[in-house]
Amino acid sequence: MSKQTTRAFALGLLLSAILILVFKPFDTVHKVSTVKEGYEQIKKTDLKQLQQEKAQWEEKYHTLAAQKNDQTTNKEKTQTTAKTGSTQNNEMIKYRLTIKSGMTPYEIGENLKAAKIIKDDDKFVQFLIKHKYHEKIQLGKFNLNNKMNFEKIAVVITKGK
Repeated sequence: MSKQTTRAFALGLLLSAILILVFKPFDTVHKVSTVKEGYEQIKKTDLKQLQQEKAQWEEKYHTLAAQKNDQTTNKEKTQTTAKTGSTQNNEMIKYRLTIKSGMTPYEIGENLKAAKIIKDDDKFVQFLIKHKYHEKIQLGKFNLNNKMNFEKIAVVITKGK
């Protein structure tokens, strides 16, 4: 083999390697799946169907929760009217709320309602969501009382953020 033949062969190999490197990202035949371990790849139509089912179940949950809430408030009203003034409306109730990691606004509302700081936990949660306080809730212990309105409670549990 002469020098010229060797150089032409080397140039051919170099050009082939460059072409492979340039066009390799556009090769769709040998694409490796990028689905992480523990996850499952689904079609967009299946995703939409699952989202619709989720929305239907959430709607059913909220209607049942509202019905249950109405029933419990009716029972509470009858019980409180039957009792003879054991607690007065102008009496201040103090409560130390502890918010832990993973608590939802619904759980916070339930705790406040159980402690008689608020009367309607659903309205409180809707207030938090409407005014975007649910995104700013901080962990910790907070001193609250039943004379505070939703706005004051939200400012306290978000530490003014």
